Amino acid sequence: MGFKETVMEFAGKVGDTVDKGIKSGSEGLQKMTEKSRLQKEINQRNIEINNIFQAVGQKLYKEDPNNKMFEGVFGAVKEKETQIEEFKKQLAVLEDKTPCRTCGEMISKEASVCPKCGNITAAGQKNAASGLNETKQPEKVEAEKVKICKNCGNTLDDTARFCNKCGSKLDE
Repeated sequence: MGFKETVMEFAGKVGDTVDKGIKSGSEGLQKMTEKSRLQKEINQRNIEINNIFQAVGQKLYKEDPNNKMFEGVFGAVKEKETQIEEFKKQLAVLEDKTPCRTCGEMISKEASVCPKCGNITAAGQKNAASGLNETKQPEKVEAEKVKICKNCGNTLDDTARFCNKCGSKLDE
């Protein structure tokens, strides 16, 4: 066998080795891609299971918050709810708000009427006694985010059902 034949044979072996390496690398990449896809599917199913457990727990808690079997867990939930309510009260003080005496909705201390239930507030009684019920033109605002009282022109949050100034029932 001559030099040329030896080089050709050697080049053929190198080519075969490279082909095997490429094939092996490609198969490895496909395997890694499939493993990644399967791991993603497993993680997604675990998230879905956790969401189901959360929904079951919330339903159980709402239906029977004094269930003895879950006393420890539900006690921790009640403690957190109490803490949240305390934080809301502190926040209301900072925002200069007070709870409505009828429904508990946090409203501005200057509000004459609770926008949720229509209850006349202490400020509303004071304004009515002193004759403060002026009418103004509505401000120009984005219609999707607020409601305008047709009676007095007061601008209100879009969730309000009653004007917090004059007490008029707002259109839905």
